[in-house]
Amino acid sequence: MCKLLWKKNYTNPTHQIILIDGKKEEINPSNLPPNEHYKIIMPKLKQHPPYKEIKPEEFFKLEDSYDYKKMKETGKDKYIYNICLILAAKFENLYIRDFIEYYLKMGVEKFYFGDDNPEEYENLGDILDDYIKKGIVDIEYIYHLNLTHHYFDQNAFNSTKFRCKWFIFFDVDEYIGFSDKNMNIKTYLDMPVFDKCDTIRVHWMIHDDNNLLYYDKRPVMERFPNQLPNHPANIYHKPIVRGKDYGKLIFPNGAHEPESSIVSEQCDADGNFEKVPSGIMCSPKFKYAWINHYTYRTAEEFALKLLRGIQKGTKYNYEQKLDDFFKINKFSEEKVNVVENIVKTKFPKYHNNNNN
Repeated sequence: MCKLLWKKNYTNPTHQIILIDGKKEEINPSNLPPNEHYKIIMPKLKQHPPYKEIKPEEFFKLEDSYDYKKMKETGKDKYIYNICLILAAKFENLYIRDFIEYYLKMGVEKFYFGDDNPEEYENLGDILDDYIKKGIVDIEYIYHLNLTHHYFDQNAFNSTKFRCKWFIFFDVDEYIGFSDKNMNIKTYLDMPVFDKCDTIRVHWMIHDDNNLLYYDKRPVMERFPNQLPNHPANIYHKPIVRGKDYGKLIFPNGAHEPESSIVSEQCDADGNFEKVPSGIMCSPKFKYAWINHYTYRTAEEFALKLLRGIQKGTKYNYEQKLDDFFKINKFSEEKVNVVENIVKTKFPKYHNNNNN
């Protein structure tokens, strides 16, 4: 059974998180940095192609896609793929090819991406052109649509729900792992325990920064091998969803939480049926599978993420986020210095032997 740990209060505009034991942690964001800082990591590169005037419900139209050709070749009108991955990406250009290669090896056959990069930033289509030509990746440019990422997830799913038997909703810093090294996603989902499941909740396995300071070109799984199986953030999970018509929005509060009143046949990562109401986080289970979550990567990459934000309207309190960084990673003043130099902000408490 689900061991209740957290319950979110969605009515509070500060996104207050209320712990069941009564303790509270509030996220009270500050403004984004000035534009001169923003431009440090926003060089003017290739422009996006002219945007198509497209409504979200028209994402990945079948007649415009490689999927239509594949459907005609196979004679299938449903489930032309076993496993697909839906993802909205912003500023993930450094990591996206490694991410795709890993999930191809894990059994994913098709990727539906939303490119949320601003117009002055290099677009995913240029980086992933070879995958697009092979029909492995389809992309919709969504920056101009002002969508939250989970709204993209929902609309992309609605458009493609009959093309894939299973859909994965993982981000670029999330790599699935298995206790059986010979297992991949297909063999995992083919286990009889999942035959009647519509959603499968796979929990995070947080990784630390391996005491690295700066980005390098090695794959993230090579750079950051250290798992933190007892970290409290492992209560968060992401879904694998069966392709079918659920009739309504299945992600009203984001892809972490499929709506239990709509998706009734919910399973944990071990195949146990557990109907969990939205906003409820459960203790993680790692018997078969988990999501290796590379939350912040290095101090440099963490600082650049602070400058960029993630989605439109994202506002960070830098000091609070640095506190969060050191809840996962070992403290060092060297890491603080790297962050300060990039975000052009000083954090005095971390230089006064008063760190957390």
